[in-house]
Amino acid sequence: MKAFLKGIAATAAIAAVTGFAGGDAAAQGRVTIGTNPQGSLYYTIGSGIAAVLQEEMQRPVTVQPFTGSSVYLPLISAGEVTVGLNSAIDAGGWYTGETSGEALSDLRVLARLWPLRQAYITRADDGITEVGELAGKRVVIDMTALTGVSTVNRATLLAAGLTPEDVDAIEVSGLKAGLDALVEGTVDATAAAIGIPLTQQANATIPGGIRYLSLTGENATTEFFDAELPGVYPLEVGPNPAMPEITEPVVVSAYDIFLTTSASLSDEEATNILTALYDAFPQLREDYPPLRGGSQDGLGFSSNTVPYHPAAIAFFKDKGLWSDENEAREATFAE
Repeated sequence: MKAFLKGIAATAAIAAVTGFAGGDAAAQGRVTIGTNPQGSLYYTIGSGIAAVLQEEMQRPVTVQPFTGSSVYLPLISAGEVTVGLNSAIDAGGWYTGETSGEALSDLRVLARLWPLRQAYITRADDGITEVGELAGKRVVIDMTALTGVSTVNRATLLAAGLTPEDVDAIEVSGLKAGLDALVEGTVDATAAAIGIPLTQQANATIPGGIRYLSLTGENATTEFFDAELPGVYPLEVGPNPAMPEITEPVVVSAYDIFLTTSASLSDEEATNILTALYDAFPQLREDYPPLRGGSQDGLGFSSNTVPYHPAAIAFFKDKGLWSDENEAREATFAE
């Protein structure tokens, strides 16, 4: 935990001092990491990655928080932000153009980091325990700066047997806005990654705490998600000392998080970043509990919805981590 906090503090200081400027970051001799706002899981993990990259590469590394991943994915594609933390859902939607109507075909991924676990959240004293019980309630569905989260919210409702029309749908800008509304009592449910600082802060602020709603019903299956939103799957999470807000097993929606970049990133730079990340990943898993869902051998996992960068493919082949499943997945992007 000390290393965890030290990494956040050190990297936050780097971000505060160096700031962010437009243009190709790599060409300026620095690496920028795009994340969601401070307090989010992406920012926390991005800070840890930045600290190890700076140490291993002996280069300035800047964490740049944005309102949401939908804001910085175009900057990553354009090479104005070196890398970013993005879900398979979000990155895939922007890569194909389904999200914005204009495909960001220059998006690439470098590595799969960990599976993110997302849940609908209510006040514990509301008595609601399952997603299917949200009918008629004020529910945050769309987050304007987080299109990937919005898409998963909709799929989660469908998996629970509801449609957006079954609830009083609310739109907010992002995770913090949704949780602030829950704290203020202006919404009955919002969604976020479980266990992040923002949800734990809400748990400490709301009398009686928060509750993650369990995903149940005949459609709460991997097969349903494969048809509705590929890349998402139901995952049971049990009580954990690191997440006191979980007092009994709960089934949530999960999907993988990747380190994304641009096709314009040089092979040399991509290899340098991957080498530093690969070497440091075992320690990162120790220092940052969410990363324990990932592994060093799983950095090249084939759940990507965006092609791997050519240098990443070469890197994982050299490590013996590139599989037939990877080849099959990459072939789909050429169709």
